[in-house]
Amino acid sequence: MAEHRIVDEFCELVRIDTASRNEREIADIVKAKLVAIGCRVEEDDAAIHLKGNAGNILAVLEGELEGAILLSAHLDRVANGYGIKPRIDGSRIVSDGTTILAADDISGVVAILDGVRRIKESGKPHPRVEIVFTVCEEKGVSGSKYLNFSKFQSEFGYALDSPGRIGRIIKTAPSKAQLKLEVFGKASHAGNAPEKGVNAIIATARILADIKDGRLDDESTANYAIFRAGGEATNIVCDYALVTGETRSLNHDKLEEYCRYFVDHCKKAVEGTGATVKTDVLLNYKCFNVKEDGKAISLMRRVFKKMGIDMIIDRGGGGMDANRFNANGIECIGLATGYGANHTSNEYVEVDDLIRSGEMVEQMIAQYAEQIKK
Repeated sequence: MAEHRIVDEFCELVRIDTASRNEREIADIVKAKLVAIGCRVEEDDAAIHLKGNAGNILAVLEGELEGAILLSAHLDRVANGYGIKPRIDGSRIVSDGTTILAADDISGVVAILDGVRRIKESGKPHPRVEIVFTVCEEKGVSGSKYLNFSKFQSEFGYALDSPGRIGRIIKTAPSKAQLKLEVFGKASHAGNAPEKGVNAIIATARILADIKDGRLDDESTANYAIFRAGGEATNIVCDYALVTGETRSLNHDKLEEYCRYFVDHCKKAVEGTGATVKTDVLLNYKCFNVKEDGKAISLMRRVFKKMGIDMIIDRGGGGMDANRFNANGIECIGLATGYGANHTSNEYVEVDDLIRSGEMVEQMIAQYAEQIKK
């Protein structure tokens, strides 16, 4: 492996078998690292709500200056994240091709650890640093739902949880809602009396045949991914079908409009079939759109100028813990740490970007300190 503290730590943490609701081992190791840095550390009760084995980790590095800055990343990873074997391939760290790499989001975790260590080792005065390592982020951004936001003093912060080269920031991310429809028909013998039955599969097909999905507009999408039917034999008219999907939008009003459309469309599509439909809409999280002249982006302009890195302002297609921070009054944007092809066995992280991401976190705290002193 490339000889650098953050690279070694990254490889150490991705080797730990971890999944959503099974973050206990990595949580304990990260807690110990935070204590060693000098942070005050606690763990919340999110595990109880999520039926997992670890809660969100909250740490504070007290400072000599006024003000506070929030840094966040998540501990869990998507499926196929056991038995990861990281290796250097040219300028990148990759897996052996049989698993994901878990750069999403271990690169964010180690960037925060490395950057805070740098600040502590520098001996320079700094503001209060609040660190959150969440659990179950990959399952609907669920862990941060149970954070006690009253504990935070920060007015702004950063979720180090975005793909792309260092310098990319995510100023906006979508709202998301889970969509579910159940269709109830009537069972009957398919050979003797099919006319007495109501086929739930056929009624569901009418719903899906012309429902609006895919790319709805420049800001919105919808997708129906799971279809299950209750039929067990071809000689029985199927009496039950289930479809689940989702919709996302950078405009929350558009998301709510599509959810109303979904309910109305499902009901109208089964009229005259004899089937009945039950719909359910569950809002996962709300979108955010941070102002470019706000505190979070303004600080990053100074950071990247200091580092000689071009800043790219972008929008995200998925939710992140930043959605929940913004919804609870903490201005928060996403930051890239150099990874790509996340959620696949082709996932990678650029070694140079990983190393500089620790420097980035150090500069975020340092530049904020300079701002406060002025």
